[in-house]
Amino acid sequence: MNIVRDDDRDPRDEDLQGALRAAFAAPVEESYWAGLERRIMARIQREAAREWWSYFPGWVRVGLAAAAIALFIAGVAAWRTRETQETIAYRELLTPSEVPVLTETFRGDRPNAKTREATLRYLLQH
Repeated sequence: MNIVRDDDRDPRDEDLQGALRAAFAAPVEESYWAGLERRIMARIQREAAREWWSYFPGWVRVGLAAAAIALFIAGVAAWRTRETQETIAYRELLTPSEVPVLTETFRGDRPNAKTREATLRYLLQH
């Protein structure tokens, strides 16, 4: 197509439009449409005869590879979780914890059973 720089139309535009209409026009004869319908219906019947799982044979290898990768990732995650839990448990065991200490001191004789029982209760509560 030519670029039109003024209001006059290029006469070749109409020729081009006519050629494009002829090239892309729908077929006129009825046999074309009947043949198209037959081809479509034959394809539908052929596809309807197949079971739904018959479409997936090409995906078997991809599915197995994806499953293997997922299993590997799950195994690594489980191993790391267990390792982290063990590390946390060791730290809790080896880290000195605060032990409550009685600030009162006894003077004189050794403490009696009542005092020892009160001390034990105090330690178990904290």
